[in-house]
Parts: sequence; C-alpha cells; structure tokens
Amino acid sequence: MTRSISYSLAGVLEKLELERPTIVTTEMLSVILKEENIQTPTRIVAARLREKGWLMPTLIRGSWEFVPASSAGAYSANDPLLHIKSLQDKHPDIKFGLTFQSAAWAYGIADRASSRIDVATIDSVNAGLFRNIASSSVFVPRLPYNIVRGVPVLAPESVVVHMAVKPRAIRSWQSTLEWFPEFSEMLKPDLLLQEVSLRNSATVSRTGYILQGLRPDIADELFKHFPPKHKTWFGSHTTLRRHDNKWLIADSLLPFDPRKLEASK
Repeated sequence: MTRSISYSLAGVLEKLELERPTIVTTEMLSVILKEENIQTPTRIVAARLREKGWLMPTLIRGSWEFVPASSAGAYSANDPLLHIKSLQDKHPDIKFGLTFQSAAWAYGIADRASSRIDVATIDSVNAGLFRNIASSSVFVPRLPYNIVRGVPVLAPESVVVHMAVKPRAIRSWQSTLEWFPEFSEMLKPDLLLQEVSLRNSATVSRTGYILQGLRPDIADELFKHFPPKHKTWFGSHTTLRRHDNKWLIADSLLPFDPRKLEASK
C-alpha cells in the first residue's frame, strides 16, 4: 500500500521517521509543527496524517500509533501495550505497573498477554485513567518497578504479594497454572520478605499458602518470621473448598490445591 504526504508536511514526517516514536500525541505533534514553522493547526495535520495512513487511532484521545515507512502499509503493529503506552505518554506522571499474567508475559514467562492487560495502580485516581483500556486494581508495591517492554512492571515478588492482597482481582486462577509455576522460580526470598514487610497478617498467610508447594523455601521463611495469627479467607465467605491448618486459610476460591503444586523442572 503506497502512502503519500504533501510537500508541506514532508518535514513533519521526516522528523517522525527519524525519532520513530511508537506513540504520537497532540503535544508532540505541536512541538514538531513549531520547529518546522508550520502554521496549520495541529488537529488538521493529525487528520491528514491519519487519512494517509501514517497515524493509526488508539483508545486515548489525542494519541495515535505511528506507522513508519518500513511497515508494509497502514497497518498497526498490534502491540498489546499500545493503549497503555498511549496513556503513559498523555499522563507521564501516572503511577502503575503491569501485574498478574500481563507481568508474567512481559518477563517472558507467559506465552501471551492477557486478553485485557492487568495493571496495579497506586490509588483509585490512577486506576480511573485505565477504565477503558485495562483491568486495574489498587496495590502499592514496596519494591521498585522494573521497566520491561517500555512500561513499568511490578517486580516478581510484588506480583505474588498482589495476588495475595487482591485474589479476586485475578479473572481466572485456572489460567495462572500456565505461568505461575515457572514464574515462582524468579522469586528471591529476601525481596519477597521485603515486599510483605509491614503488611497485615492475612496478606502474609495468603502469600505463604499459594507458595508452599512451588517455593517451600520462601513459605518456610514467611512462616518463621510471620506465623499466622488468625483464620484468613482466600476468597469470599462462601462455600469452603479446602482448609489449610498450617496457614489457617479458608479457601473458597482456588480451583486447585496450591499445596500439591510443584515447581517446573
């Protein structure tokens, strides 16, 4: 597919080709127009670039995917994180990290990203920004984010503790069996202890409960430093699936027994 551009906008396209941004925002385009001394309104330039196939729409207003000349045509790169990156460009101060299966995919453990990207945000205000593009839940990590695939991702230890803090935020626990065993091999005991430090007893108990089969070394350390103090539910207070006497867990949620899981060989 041949894509043309008018002579007056050639300089704009040249700058985009040199910088190769994944996302082009209204603000970015305005800066380029000023540098090129082009008086045409930004919205008109954006419309022309979209019409010719150089920009593709995203779910974020005033933000587009740039399709460089090296592409076969006006086709999206189908980056699962495209809309996340668009939001990040529009709101550079947003605080979030990929979590759950999305984090496992970013780290190269899960073979696919979840159908709807999972993010952990530091508060409900940040969570609201993701309303139309991702599944979000509030979780404040103790460990720093890692930048993977161009976006922040919770540290592996933070992901596991998030699973324990918000077990019902995971849409399919059955699907976690595809990546959680291998993912658990990434965990470092000292960092896991740091992540649960100062959290409540229920969080520690749930963390130990889901790790005791896959990482008994970490579960034993948790038990030694933070022995359970009271009964804790894993899931809602409904029909009980199993009870764990060691961790004092009443499990109404998991479709599998974490005590019987084994680390991948």
